Amino acid sequence: MDYLEKYEEWCTNDVFDKNTKNELKAIKGNDGEIKERFYKDLEFGTGGLRRDNRCRNK
Repeated sequence: MDYLEKYEEWCTNDVFDKNTKNELKAIKGNDGEIKERFYKDLEFGTGGLRRDNRCRNK
């Protein structure tokens, strides 16, 4: 899916609220802005948090 397809999905998906859809409508036709926002998926990590998975029972 390219960035324009992702943009169209966000514009039509009922998951997104009215404010988000209004913001998307405001950039309609601005290919540079749409590309900047939708050209890749965001990646999320653990933010430096790690869980010690070793058993604590002795």
